[in-house]
Amino acid sequence: MDDRSEMVDYLLDELDELDRLRCERRMQEDPAFRAEVERLRPLIGRLEGLPGEAWEHVYSTHEPEPLPASPVPPASPSPPARRRRRIAPRPALVGFTGVAALAIALILALTAGSSARHSSLVLLTPLQGAPAGSRATATITSSERVQLSVEHLPPTDSSHYYELWLMTDTTHLASVASFHVDAHGSARLSLPLPAAPQRYRYLNISLQRAGAGTNISNESLLRGPTARS
Repeated sequence: MDDRSEMVDYLLDELDELDRLRCERRMQEDPAFRAEVERLRPLIGRLEGLPGEAWEHVYSTHEPEPLPASPVPPASPSPPARRRRRIAPRPALVGFTGVAALAIALILALTAGSSARHSSLVLLTPLQGAPAGSRATATITSSERVQLSVEHLPPTDSSHYYELWLMTDTTHLASVASFHVDAHGSARLSLPLPAAPQRYRYLNISLQRAGAGTNISNESLLRGPTARS
């Protein structure tokens, strides 16, 4: 199951108990995954609120071919299933649950396509003195958010942290967020941008010392050009 399908099934309460717990654990550990689930939540809510006439139109347009008759095996007892929250049944949807999936897929395709058209990818490469193999990628979206993926930066002690900046030079810059990496030197973040990214030339990651003030340090490690460059 891909990430998008897992998100939709989670919001529709269609996952079994183990998959649901695994998805919720991932939401706690992966801010970008959790942010995408929350972005999709209102879309699923809109589907639940659609009037019956709308579903009837979808049904009449996508009615499946009848299946050939086949012998029906005797029913066998099955364990009681956990009660699931589903899209409220509409007259046109009884016995045709695939319509809901079709409508959801259409909405997701449209929103995903819109987001892709208005996003830009920034590759942050090591500067002099940066750890070997360190790198980062950032996707800036039209909603002025950035999804940041960092690899191979050394974990920091309690007196240091990393900072992401929008930057042209050391006097024209804006702090985006402070962050730490995990034991493997990785971080996945979804963050709002404090200003329009096109006003700056770079995304920059610096190593900062706690208690040293809010100015950028002289230890910039990774940097990449924005679309303006």
